Amino acid sequence: MHFLSAIILTVGSLSAMAVNAQSGGSQAYNQCLNTSYGQNKIIITCIDKELKIQEKLLKKYYKSNLENNASHQKNLEQQHQLWLNRMKQQCHFGVTSSFIEIKQKKCLLEMTKERVYYYEMKQIGYK
Repeated sequence: MHFLSAIILTVGSLSAMAVNAQSGGSQAYNQCLNTSYGQNKIIITCIDKELKIQEKLLKKYYKSNLENNASHQKNLEQQHQLWLNRMKQQCHFGVTSSFIEIKQKKCLLEMTKERVYYYEMKQIGYK
């Protein structure tokens, strides 16, 4: 019975982490957006800063994942490349306007955050 309780708590905490990871960015990102007052240039700057942070995390967790799975390195590299291609297809609309630029950057940010979370959860599994 204690084992079942531990499993339920673990699943619950992972679900909460998933919601937190995907619901928003860092505190600095949220503050930046809250003080942008709808000004497109400021919003784009906020997104770009957060995207840099998330890309660093993605690189860190991706490299760590490759190191922990040396026997499956080719497969992991192919999966990562497929994800990059899918992200480009979903987030680049081929239209230019400040609104579309914001939408594209938010798409890139959200997909990157999801991938960071994916690799981060795989890291937890290795520990």
